Amino acid sequence: MGTWIKETDKAIYLMQGGYWISRLTKYPSKTNPQEKVLNVKAMTSWFTRSDPPTAMIVSSGAGAEPSPLPASSKAAAPQSPAGIPGKMNAAGLKLLTAFEGLELEAYQDSVGVWTIGYGHTSAAGPPKVTTGLRITEADANTILKRDLGQFEQGIRERVSVALNSNQFSALVSFSFNVGLGAFGNSTLRRKLNGGDYGGAANELLRWDKAGGRALPGLTRRRQAERALFLSEDYTQFL
Repeated sequence: MGTWIKETDKAIYLMQGGYWISRLTKYPSKTNPQEKVLNVKAMTSWFTRSDPPTAMIVSSGAGAEPSPLPASSKAAAPQSPAGIPGKMNAAGLKLLTAFEGLELEAYQDSVGVWTIGYGHTSAAGPPKVTTGLRITEADANTILKRDLGQFEQGIRERVSVALNSNQFSALVSFSFNVGLGAFGNSTLRRKLNGGDYGGAANELLRWDKAGGRALPGLTRRRQAERALFLSEDYTQFL
């Protein structure tokens, strides 16, 4: 079973396999008690999915959340209740590696943190990065794959709305750079989980400082991540 939309009196749901994976809540109108207001901003992500909805079911008078379909007719539940991809896509990987760069000998970044490979630091796990550490390109690729797994999982755990592949990959790149803790406590995350995708995209641009000053490289990275999040041409910023 594919992805479709189901409307009830209280909300509009994005459904997959008999389960709702994202919803838009209806609120009473302040000017007309016979009407209800729906914030449709989050619906953009529904139609930019790799499997966009192609049908809508209207349940007149049904105010509760849609119930799962009977076991005989439903598909397996999606891995994430929010319809979030599991892996960074090729565009996101190209963006991330372009800005991180490849360094096979340990160095200190712009704020003094020891780094190696594609932006790997000791905070992400082994290997511990210290002065004099050297690795091969194969090592760097292995470390990157392991590091990305943490950030991919971190985004899935912290985002409660549906994401398409580009949105997910942009957030993985962003968190890889600033840390999952910073993302988790950010206005960006709050806006995103509130369904304000455009506001969340614009919040990316605020994160272009290191040590209290804006850095041209970070400014371009945030512009690229915002463009990818919006499925625009991010390559102009690489």
